[in-house]
Amino acid sequence: MTLQQIHHHIENSPLRPYQMLVIGLGVLINLLDGYDILALSLISPILTREWALSPETLGVLFSASLLGMACGAFFLSPVADLFGRRTAILVNLSLMSVGMLLSSMADSVTWLLVMRFCTGLGVGAMAACVGTLVFEYCSIKTRNLGLGLVTIGYTVGTLIGTYAAPWLLEVLDWRGIFVFGGVCSCLLIPVIYLLLPESLDVLAARRTPQSLTTINRILARLTLPALTELPPAQTKVQQGSLLDLLRQPILTRTVLMGLSYFLYMFTQYFFLNWNNQLTTNAGFALSDGLMVSRLTSFGGILGGIVIGIASFRYPIRPLSFITLLAMSLSLVVFGTAATNLPLAQGSAFVMGFCIFGAAVVLYACGATTFPARMRATGMGLVMSAGRLGSTFGPSAAGFLLGAGNSRLAVCVLLAIPVLVSIATLVRVPLTKIEGEE
Repeated sequence: MTLQQIHHHIENSPLRPYQMLVIGLGVLINLLDGYDILALSLISPILTREWALSPETLGVLFSASLLGMACGAFFLSPVADLFGRRTAILVNLSLMSVGMLLSSMADSVTWLLVMRFCTGLGVGAMAACVGTLVFEYCSIKTRNLGLGLVTIGYTVGTLIGTYAAPWLLEVLDWRGIFVFGGVCSCLLIPVIYLLLPESLDVLAARRTPQSLTTINRILARLTLPALTELPPAQTKVQQGSLLDLLRQPILTRTVLMGLSYFLYMFTQYFFLNWNNQLTTNAGFALSDGLMVSRLTSFGGILGGIVIGIASFRYPIRPLSFITLLAMSLSLVVFGTAATNLPLAQGSAFVMGFCIFGAAVVLYACGATTFPARMRATGMGLVMSAGRLGSTFGPSAAGFLLGAGNSRLAVCVLLAIPVLVSIATLVRVPLTKIEGEE
């Protein structure tokens, strides 16, 4: 049996319990990602008071973890194609654990900035690894839903943060937010080591003495027949490299997807990091700011489910257009709601729906446009571009607010990149490249 035949069975058979386990573990990993990255947002009003932070400094702190995410996505994502998705996930979880635990010991802006960067390194490379592994183990009919559920894990993580924050702040002060995230990341490492399977493509390419045994163990859990020998090795032509992404015909896909992600995440992370702070800046209580963040997460959960299910029936490209357009409009509405808390809460819910609904279809577009041999590296590079955009979004908002611009002006300006992202995404080819599997 060849790898192509194995993939055909996986892609065209009903979802089995073992595949559901892969999706479930992906959800858990992304849950921690969501909590870890937005941990600073949960404590920003307190930290601003205690450390007398200016909007510009707070924006730079927000961007530190996001810059780490950009670097992690670019430099560490290729590890998933070279050494395996599971190996890369374990490395990333270790970085996240160290970064979160040491963040709890920070006594200066510089120390916290460095530790947030370290945390971001692990989170940045994680998304491409987890998304690619889930994509490979899902059937064709359930791929978008699987990616949607993994995306929902991110929003569940932020939601857990908003509910855990009041208790953690009362018992352990703001440092408890980081301790909780670091301990949870540490506890997940042995779970992933014991339960998460490696990519079948990676196992076949390694061709170690243990490869056949490991592949057959996975095939048994997928209720597929065992192999008597390793599948034929891929030819050198089919072994991708990072440079392949910078050559035609893949280059066009790389540039368009990278630009679309950059613009989308520029606006996404501005909102996710600043919605709590903007609410408290308007004179509302910290509990009101946490509620706005909480509603964003609830909207994100619903968005991931609804858009994931809708992708069964409707083409990905129109869904992307509608979701991103609604995201841009809801951000403008949020900007008008400085003194209207119900309107701010309602628009935050819609914004969360659109942000995480768009994440589902954007990832599906990227995973579809890149050939299998370059999928993890391609998505890693694309998401690295997105992470770079996410780095600029929060800091740009900090400088705009520090320069005296109103909340509405900042929201209108930062809604524009989403519109440009739409114009870019519609040009991404979603057809297979000739000669590729």
